[in-house]
Amino acid sequence: MKAKPNARAALRERAIAVAWGLATLVGVLVVGVVLSQNHTGAVLAQVVVAEFGTGRVGVAWSDPLAAMPTAKDIARRAGRGFSLGAAAGVMLIGATVAARAATLEIGDFGLAALVSGFVSCACVAARDELLLRGLVLRVLGPNAAYEAKLAVCAVAGVAFRFGTQPAATWAALVVTTFLSIASACLWLRDRGAWLAVAAQTAFLFVSGPVSQGAILDVRGSAPIDTTIPAVVVAVVAAISAIAWTRKKVASPS
Repeated sequence: MKAKPNARAALRERAIAVAWGLATLVGVLVVGVVLSQNHTGAVLAQVVVAEFGTGRVGVAWSDPLAAMPTAKDIARRAGRGFSLGAAAGVMLIGATVAARAATLEIGDFGLAALVSGFVSCACVAARDELLLRGLVLRVLGPNAAYEAKLAVCAVAGVAFRFGTQPAATWAALVVTTFLSIASACLWLRDRGAWLAVAAQTAFLFVSGPVSQGAILDVRGSAPIDTTIPAVVVAVVAAISAIAWTRKKVASPS
């Protein structure tokens, strides 16, 4: 007799999560349009909306079923994620230059550009991870198959990029697909946002401000993340993330 009430409660909880998710997505998109002339202000506002909306349905930065993490625990997880993302970014630069899809020169060091660039990358990473991975995994629920979680996160990532950048090339969408899979794996491994947000922050920072004049100057005919080498790096990142997480993820997030 308890099965039906439990099933109804689960269905109601899923419906609430979907409703909040849609409202949060609309809020993020509206903020992006309203503040389209101020990129930094837009992403700051968007991450606030994403944090509020996803937090309402239980998307957490740390595993809610585990003990409260200490600052040292959080720093260790974020540091590991940052290392993974930075490594992928360096690999992207190296592969792009090695394939002669771009040239590499020393840029003009600019501390202000690095700081503002890092803040922007961190906000974009937090917005995307909370909305496109954390929320999606929360809506899918604990009983969804591992492969289904990765697939839906990939679709969500591609849909968001295409919806916000209709002119995105096929290579950019393929890169987004595999990087979304890699990020979803980090969520499933960490059971929270820290690892994935730190990894994406580092990847965006290295492949963006660091390599676009603030330290290095990587110049090509196309953005660094829309090239064939970028596709290869994204595929390698996804395969590595799956290999690292699949056996570890014994129970759903």
